[in-house]
Amino acid sequence: MKTIFETLIPITILISLCSLAMACPSSLPDHRSFLAKLPDSQKLNTLGLIGTHDSATYNIYILAAQTQLKTITEQLNGGIRVLDMRVRRTNNVFAMHHDLIYLGMMFGDVVKQVRDFLRSYPNELVIMFMQEECNAEGNTMNACEILENEYIKENGDLFVQHWSVEDTIGQDRGKILLARAHRGFWGCTTSLLCQEQNQWEITSSFTHTDKWNAIAAFQDKIFEENSQSLCYINYLSAHGGIIGPNTIANEFSKDTREFQGTEGNPGMNNQMTKYFRNPKNTLYIVMADNPLPQLMDKIVLSNF
Repeated sequence: MKTIFETLIPITILISLCSLAMACPSSLPDHRSFLAKLPDSQKLNTLGLIGTHDSATYNIYILAAQTQLKTITEQLNGGIRVLDMRVRRTNNVFAMHHDLIYLGMMFGDVVKQVRDFLRSYPNELVIMFMQEECNAEGNTMNACEILENEYIKENGDLFVQHWSVEDTIGQDRGKILLARAHRGFWGCTTSLLCQEQNQWEITSSFTHTDKWNAIAAFQDKIFEENSQSLCYINYLSAHGGIIGPNTIANEFSKDTREFQGTEGNPGMNNQMTKYFRNPKNTLYIVMADNPLPQLMDKIVLSNF
């Protein structure tokens, strides 16, 4: 069975997203040191955090795959504290991928940006979700062996492999907290067992409006359950065939509104900016494509 990218790549290569009348945030807010303002004793499972879906896609210009427009450093400076790392094992290192698409950088390039950020702002922390992507090639080590031998050993005590959402902020300042996403990395990263909403495929039977309703209902559930889970992840990201993820995230052109039956709907990020609430008694992570400054402000400032 073909993946969505095998189907779409021939008709989407080299389309610049900002030329599609979408909202492209020109500058992000300055939240480089917001966790530094919180007490060491505060637990991670009281935070509301914003993350980026497929965080390393900013160097490519393929409509179906470019979910971010800002570098990792720019994302971190703006308040992003959760990164989505999709890696392909190749010759015993990790290449950054989105499905079949190589993102023009290696995992080490991402680690350097995060390491440099944490050296400049040692009271911050970054959660990094790890996931294997695409078919492995030319390896003698599995994903955990590569992670530990090629990256963790090279970076001293930068990485924390085993941690808990019940950790205090003070325990993990200056660290990259490794977590397992959906494929690979069993045993060498933390499995958070978060509840999540990740209905990502926009179709004629699951429209932009349906996606937003799923996002809102998931957040409502956190409050209705009184945060029974220690962790919730709400994905704003979605994909709609030839309609790129950033278009769904931030703005619909007239034609795409008509195509999806969503006339008058803003992007997911604008809607979440108005709707977001921080329960403050669980770790609540919102994962976004190309998050707008006002959404980043809303989530970061909800911690104060």
